Amino acid sequence: MTRPLVALVLLLALPAPAAAEWVRATGSFLFPPVMPEAEACQAAEERARADAVRQVGGETLAAEDILRCTEQGDEADCARNSTVWTAVGGDIRAVRGRTVETAAEVEGYRKCTVALEADVKVAEGRADPGFDLGVALNNAVFRDGEALVVSLKPSQPMAVQIFQWLPYEKGEAQIARIFPNAFDTAERIDRPVTVPTDTAARRYAMKVGFPVGMPARRKMVDEYLMVVATRKPVNFRDAYSLDDFNRLLSELPRGDRRIVRRAYNIVRGGE
Repeated sequence: MTRPLVALVLLLALPAPAAAEWVRATGSFLFPPVMPEAEACQAAEERARADAVRQVGGETLAAEDILRCTEQGDEADCARNSTVWTAVGGDIRAVRGRTVETAAEVEGYRKCTVALEADVKVAEGRADPGFDLGVALNNAVFRDGEALVVSLKPSQPMAVQIFQWLPYEKGEAQIARIFPNAFDTAERIDRPVTVPTDTAARRYAMKVGFPVGMPARRKMVDEYLMVVATRKPVNFRDAYSLDDFNRLLSELPRGDRRIVRRAYNIVRGGE
């Protein structure tokens, strides 16, 4: 079994109606002979779903430099996780008309293309540029056991919660809330702060850990934080599946929330 990447090391809203529509989307994935076709086509479908969410949501997500793990030979894994990440914030309620085509490409590679129609639901309204949040991590690449510190800079008073996504987990082990917690209980912030906060840092620390049970060939993994800021506190649970979390986010009006995503890598200990 794997364990959550961010461990707490202890020293002692109301839903709103959302817009939905059917859209046609396509995704492709180029794969080598050693990769199973079914896995490649799954990756192609994930890209099609991400494209459907982008079409309806109208949001352009900034590309993050998460493919540092290409140096460790894990490019396909990081690319797939990045694709899934771009679909966060939109809920695909149904899929129809799905077609799959596989064709030969150059130098022995093949390409799987998936086309589908998706019923996509996204939050109502438009984002408020005046309701913004700066988020920075103390590092982009961590080694096993290193401390994680998150810096937050709000443009105005807001309720902030930090969640972690573990792509290799299943069910409610995928999304975990790491702030607020039992030692950092602030519901709202109105000035720049770090997590752990200055006062709570005497009682706990957050440290990254390379996931247990990962194949020996994996020397680096990509992980993600999602910071959700809302005008009023929302009673989120401590854990969600990625699909359930997406559905919840799609119910929050875009003018009343700001979602900031941050990616980082973890290197296996001893590397």
